[in-house]
Amino acid sequence: MPCGSSDNLHRFTLHGSAVGVNSLVPWLAPELNHLLDDFRVQQWNPGALPITGTLWPYEQSHVLKHLSTGARRVNANSDLLELYEDDERFWLVDDRWGIAEMNLLKGQWRSWILPNATIDPVRCVQWAVLWPMAQLLRSRGTYLVPAASVTRADRSFLLLAPFGIEPELTTLIRSGGYRMIGQSWTAIREQDSRFSMLHLPGYVERAVPPGMRLTSSDVMPMWIDLMKEHIAAEQRHGWCDAILVVDPGRRPQANVRPLDRARAVQTLRLAWPIFELHPNRRHGQLPARLAQRVPCYQLHLSREPRDLLKILATLPTPMGEAVARSRDLRVAV
Repeated sequence: MPCGSSDNLHRFTLHGSAVGVNSLVPWLAPELNHLLDDFRVQQWNPGALPITGTLWPYEQSHVLKHLSTGARRVNANSDLLELYEDDERFWLVDDRWGIAEMNLLKGQWRSWILPNATIDPVRCVQWAVLWPMAQLLRSRGTYLVPAASVTRADRSFLLLAPFGIEPELTTLIRSGGYRMIGQSWTAIREQDSRFSMLHLPGYVERAVPPGMRLTSSDVMPMWIDLMKEHIAAEQRHGWCDAILVVDPGRRPQANVRPLDRARAVQTLRLAWPIFELHPNRRHGQLPARLAQRVPCYQLHLSREPRDLLKILATLPTPMGEAVARSRDLRVAV
């Protein structure tokens, strides 16, 4: 990340929220630029209260100065997350890339990156930058969610999937005329009881062809930026008209069914793709508020990417949502 100011703090305004990042890890610069360059500013607006983060090369003596002997383990219900808490400070520990410290009260985070990280730069930035940034920005009203969002005409959808859906997203663009608001992460802001989905740059992982897998046991992920691969595929904003929660695993036949509000709240909480620090505070209640105000659907995907395109075409338009939610509608492709 090239220097943007004399103090080496790079300033961004991310959908209304001031963010500062200082990186001392050169090999992450391309991914940081890809993620944040669209939001770069010379100065923040007067009165802005920024969140700030610093990326350091991992050095044990430096890390130890910022740990707490009183920290306790947090049950994150995930094999990937090792979390510790001491009041307003949290630590995310990951043997694959390093450790992050987040101070919710000060609005600051630090990440220390291992020199021999075993994950690629795209995933490293997601864990060392996007994840702690998302935790800090929630209190400012900006929610960063690892989910895709698509739009066509006046209809926009949030897609929560526990596995990669690059084939479906590519088909939506090529065959359906859809645009991407966010292909891997989406920013959400609540405005007048509606939910605005806002663009975030990113990548999707394209499946490696079987022939390439056989040539090496260490094939790197094939990251694709669909917004650059397809002309005019980018959309900056869309109101969330429906949420589709994709069940784990692909089925022989795709199908979708609407969820009543009570079931939607439970399903969305269980499927929410990012663990939230202090989830019981008001700014941690986004899944419940979404489920109460936005139509939600439970979706099984097949191995045919065009099935999602067909399913989206069958969903009620925003004007007809109230009628659709009152009956037990089941759609099979």
